[in-house]
Amino acid sequence: MAAYRSIRPSQQDRDSASGSVSQPSGMDSTTGGMGESSGGGGASAGKRRRAPKSVTQNACTNCKKARAKCDGKRPACSRCTSRDQGETCVYELHVKTAKEQMVREIKDLKEKNTWIEQILAVLVSSGHGSEVVQRLRNGESYRAIAQSLGGETEQMSLSPTAEQNLSEALMDYDLDSAGSAGDRDSESGLIHGRDWTRVTSNESLVDHLVALYFTWVHPLHMIFSENHFMASYGTKSNLYCSPALVNAICAMGCHVYDPEGDEGNEFEMDPLVLGEKFMDEARSLIRPEIYHRMTTIQTFAIMFMVDLASGKGSRASTYIRLAAENLNARLEIQYCTEALEIAKWGIYSMNVGWSSVTCQIPNISRMPSNHVFDNVRMDMHNQLWRFYRRTGDFSGPERSSSAMQTAAEFAKLSLLMHEHINYYYDSHGTKFTARKILEQYENYLGWREALPEELADVSKEGQALPHVLSLHIRYFAALVVLFRPLLAIKNLSTGTRRHIEDVTIENAQFGVELLKIYRTQYSCRYQPALQNFSLLHLCDILVRYGPAPTNAEAVTFCLEVLKEAADDRGGFAVCGPLQETFRQTAVECGVPLPDNIRELMGPADYGFDDILDACTRHTYAQPVDQIVENVCPTFDEDFSEEWRKLIENRSSQEMRVNTDTGRYMQIDSLLNEGPN
Repeated sequence: MAAYRSIRPSQQDRDSASGSVSQPSGMDSTTGGMGESSGGGGASAGKRRRAPKSVTQNACTNCKKARAKCDGKRPACSRCTSRDQGETCVYELHVKTAKEQMVREIKDLKEKNTWIEQILAVLVSSGHGSEVVQRLRNGESYRAIAQSLGGETEQMSLSPTAEQNLSEALMDYDLDSAGSAGDRDSESGLIHGRDWTRVTSNESLVDHLVALYFTWVHPLHMIFSENHFMASYGTKSNLYCSPALVNAICAMGCHVYDPEGDEGNEFEMDPLVLGEKFMDEARSLIRPEIYHRMTTIQTFAIMFMVDLASGKGSRASTYIRLAAENLNARLEIQYCTEALEIAKWGIYSMNVGWSSVTCQIPNISRMPSNHVFDNVRMDMHNQLWRFYRRTGDFSGPERSSSAMQTAAEFAKLSLLMHEHINYYYDSHGTKFTARKILEQYENYLGWREALPEELADVSKEGQALPHVLSLHIRYFAALVVLFRPLLAIKNLSTGTRRHIEDVTIENAQFGVELLKIYRTQYSCRYQPALQNFSLLHLCDILVRYGPAPTNAEAVTFCLEVLKEAADDRGGFAVCGPLQETFRQTAVECGVPLPDNIRELMGPADYGFDDILDACTRHTYAQPVDQIVENVCPTFDEDFSEEWRKLIENRSSQEMRVNTDTGRYMQIDSLLNEGPN
C-alpha cells in the first residue's frame, strides 16, 4: 500500500470571492458542484455560451482543463475544432472507469478460463474430441461449446480470496494514481473538496477543516482507514468516501476551528454557523436506502461527535446507536477487510467510551472480532503528525503519529471498559464480589504494562502526542469509574475504605496531572469532546474525597478547563451545561467556589433540560446507590483477602506510573499494606 500522504491546506493564493458560503438550493443536486447561473452575471442572454447538444461523461483533456462541456466527437470534439486547438483530441480514461473495466476483464478471463478447462477435460477423457475440435475450427464460442457439453454457463464469480486480493490490488492502484489524478495542490498534497460539499466553494476552507479533523480527532477516534479514505477522496470515488462523510468531517472540524487565532485567516466565518450548515448538508444527503453503506455508518459516528460537542447528547446517542446497528447488519458493498475492521473497532470504542462516561449500557453487544486489528497491516500506515491549528502551520515539523497503535490500544482498553460497565449496569441480579472487581483492576494494570514503548511514557515534557495523552487520561478515568461505587458501600471497615480511597484518589490525581500537561502543551480548546466528561469524573473524586485545598483547586481547574474548551468561537458548547452540573457538585460537597466564578461560568444560565440533553441523564455522576444494592454481603471481608493476593502476586513487578517526574512505583509501595 502506498505511503501516507499528509493532509494540510494549501498556501496558494485564492480568489477571496471563493470564500462565500453557498446555499444548497443553488446547487446542482446531481453533481454536488455549483450550478450555473441563468442570469450570466450581467451578460446578455444572446452572449451566453451554448452547450453542445450531446455531452460525453469523458471529456477530452482540453475541455477538462477549461471545465467546459464536451461532445466527445472524434478525432476532435466540436469545441476544440471551433477553437483550432488541434486536429485530434486526447481522451484519457477516468480512473473509476479504468477500475471498473479492469474488474470486468478479470472476471471475464476467469469465466473464459473455466469454459476452456471444461472443453479440455472433454478432449482428454471422452470420445467427443474430434467433434469438439471441429466446432472450434468452425469458430464457435467457448461458451456455446461448454454449454452443449453440459458445462456451467452462468456468470462465474471470484472466490472470496480472489475478491479480497483484487480489492487490495485496486486499492494499491487507487493510492498510486491519487498522486496524479485531479486538481492536486503541489504543496499540500491534497486533492481539493470542491466536488464533495455544496456548503462552500472555498477549497482552502475545506482543506483546513479536514486537516484539523485529521490532527485532533482522527488519531484517537479512528472510524475509517485514512489510506482508503484518501484514495477515494482523491479519485472522486464513493467507495470509501462520500459527500455526507466529508460534510460531517468539516462540521467536526468547525469545533476546533479558531478563526480569530489565525493571523492569516481569510475565511471570516462564524464556526458555529458554518458547522451547522455542514451538518444540515450531511443530513440532507443521508437516505434510508444507503444506511447499510460503510460511509453512511461512518457519517453517523462523526455526527455523534458533532452533536455531542454541541451539547445535544440525546440526539448524539441516536447517531451512535444507528452506526452500531447498521454496522452489525449486512453491508451493501463488499469492502476491504482492513478498512472494515478499522471502522468496526473505531465505532465500537466510541460507543463504549460514551457509555462509560454517561453510565449506560453500550448499544453494541459484542466485540467486532476475536483480536483487535487482526487484519490490519500496522506497518503500512506510516502516518505523520504535526501541531496543526492554523493555515500557516503546514510548515511545522512532522513526527510519527503512532495513530494506528493508539487506536488499537484504545480498542483494547474499550474491551476492559465494556466488561466492567456491563458488570455494574447489566448484572441481571448478580452480586458484585471483591474478587471480580480486583480481577478487572488487574486487567487494567496489565493493559498499561503491555503498552508499546512509543505509547507508554508520557512523562517527558513536550514529547507526548495529544492522542497518546488522551489515551492515558481515559485509562485513569476508567479506574476512577471502576472504584468510585465502592466508596458508597456502607459498613466498610476503616482499612478497606482507606485503601479504596487511596487508590481512587491517586488515580484521579494522575489523570488530572495529564490533563494539565495536555492543557499546557496543546490547550484544551483542541481536546476530544469525550475528554470533558473524563475531566468531570477525575475532578469529582478530588472534590468529594480529596483533602483541602486539593478539593478547591480541583473545582477551579475543572471550571477553567471547561471554559477553555467551550470557547465562544466554536469550541464545545456541551461544556456550559457540564460546568453547571459540576458547580452543583461542589456546592453539594461544601467546597468553596472560586472568586471569579461568574467570569468562569459566563452569562448563560443552564437548567435541568440543558444538563439532561448534554449528559442524557440529570447528572454526569455515577448512580452509585443503584450499584451498591447488588454488592455481595461478604464484600468487606473478601476484599481484604483478595487485596492481599493482588499485592503478593504483583509485589515483584514494577508498575509504570506517569506523573510530571515520570517516577516508577511498586504496587506494594503505592498501596502500602493490605487492609486491616
